[in-house]
Amino acid sequence: MKTLILLHGWGADGSFWEKQVLAFRGQIKVETPTIPAWDPAWLKAYLQNFSLVDCLLVGWSLGGMMLLEVLARQPATVGGLILVGVAPVFCRRSDYPWGQPPVAVRAMRRALQSNPRKVVQDFAGSCLSPSEGTFQEEVTSLFSTGNSANLAAGLDYLLSQDLRPLLPNLATPCTIIQGDEDRIVPPGQARFLHEHLSGSKLHLVPAAGHLPFWTQDGRFNGILEEIVGGGQQAPNLKNFCHSERSEAE
Repeated sequence: MKTLILLHGWGADGSFWEKQVLAFRGQIKVETPTIPAWDPAWLKAYLQNFSLVDCLLVGWSLGGMMLLEVLARQPATVGGLILVGVAPVFCRRSDYPWGQPPVAVRAMRRALQSNPRKVVQDFAGSCLSPSEGTFQEEVTSLFSTGNSANLAAGLDYLLSQDLRPLLPNLATPCTIIQGDEDRIVPPGQARFLHEHLSGSKLHLVPAAGHLPFWTQDGRFNGILEEIVGGGQQAPNLKNFCHSERSEAE
């Protein structure tokens, strides 16, 4: 494994991966792009700059949804794939009970027009589990209103996208990391992915919300370390990624 690519989610930028950059920059090249537009075409073009067979791709939340879509629509040989707090369908539907109420996401979108800062800060608070309150101030400072049009585009993606039909097309077995107290993407979402992605491995992080890579970075980085280390020898990575489906702590 030569390159670790970390993709952020809504209301965030590349700086969200500060703790992973500090942990891995001496072992592997680390890329943390700030996504300029919530458009799969941008991500597809960005990934073409890399030899994906040598990369570990990590997508969090909306960034992970977009990564899943790109890889499922155009299967490629990837060194490794990690999905963090990723929903195959973000908004609740008649046949899918684990999503957020669409009315709540639409209300966020309307509120962006008058007070984007409050919308983003409220979202930041919801990313923490009840036991992660000590992180409130630092996490709120991480989120940024940025470009309101881009924030609205991200919410439009979350409102409309249903990745379930694409799941059988994903060629790369993946690791799913999910906070078991995530209020943005509930654990049922991760379990659905786990059940429908062949060869997947699920890690439920106890007492974690939507930001396990920040609030429980030691545990999170340990999972990455196992994959990065195994990636130095292709058979080890294959064995890890194709292990029998099971839930881990």
